[in-house]
Amino acid sequence: MTNVISIFYFNQQIKAVTEPLPGSIAYATQYKLPVKKKYEGLNIIDFFLELVPRSNREIWITKIKNQTLFINGKPATENTIVKGGDITQHTSEPKVEPWVNTKIELLFSDEDIIIINKPAPLPMHPSGRFNKNSLTEILKLAFPEEDLKIIHRLDANTTGIVILARNKKIVKSIGEQFESKSTQKTYLAMVEGIATEDYFNTNTKIGIQKTAGGGRESNDDGIDAYTEFKVLERFPSNNTTLLEVKPHTGRTNQIRLHLASLNHPIVGDHGYKDINYFKKNPLTYTSDCLFLHAWKLKFYHNNKSFAIEAPIPEKFLN
Repeated sequence: MTNVISIFYFNQQIKAVTEPLPGSIAYATQYKLPVKKKYEGLNIIDFFLELVPRSNREIWITKIKNQTLFINGKPATENTIVKGGDITQHTSEPKVEPWVNTKIELLFSDEDIIIINKPAPLPMHPSGRFNKNSLTEILKLAFPEEDLKIIHRLDANTTGIVILARNKKIVKSIGEQFESKSTQKTYLAMVEGIATEDYFNTNTKIGIQKTAGGGRESNDDGIDAYTEFKVLERFPSNNTTLLEVKPHTGRTNQIRLHLASLNHPIVGDHGYKDINYFKKNPLTYTSDCLFLHAWKLKFYHNNKSFAIEAPIPEKFLN
């Protein structure tokens, strides 16, 4: 496949590999995990409880008894102590992956890039309970002749613009723009509460370390983050506000955390509304997605300023 891709061809290929969903048939997954130095000295069960906090001790004891948990190619025991550099291996029970939304929309393509409008819920990469039902794996199935690389990321429950590179040169040139913060990103967010100011901002710092459940938290010793907000419309009848959001830094979960810190959590964002949600529901994606949309993006492509816009999801318009 070269140069411009037609919308018809793109839709045809996506449909062919997602009806049914690739993860809808039960399968077992084999995991091979190296032991980092910081875990050295842990009992192997405690090691996996650290690595997979949503699991429990009985799961790993059962694997050991069934001899389906290995370390350096040999069956582990309940007394096994891990060392840095060890290789662990185990096989999951056959499972069906949760449903995801595969209505992926083609916005633009040329010989160097493909730009899509990502639906939600749809994880970008294999993670947790999602492997085959992820954007990267679906694209591999749909376009096996391509070597598409995702240049930037969106949360699984966030919709909007995603750029895919079709060659290494573009990964570097556009990737550097994201790293240097020279891209201009604009999001739409529907938030809880009525914002009193038409324009506001925050520079709350964000912690580097993940919380126990995989989220982030504000931290005075964290990294700088700056976000601007503009009120587009207020909805007193349901106590919400529609915002235009411009993140000037690209920290993980920046918009979600900043809005929660201002007491305006994004509608549908249980993770930053309830600080214990991540602990109770790690890697949980539901049809009740975030009201957060990567709406507009400006960057340089082929030595020219390039602007793209993703259609606003219907849920924002109802």
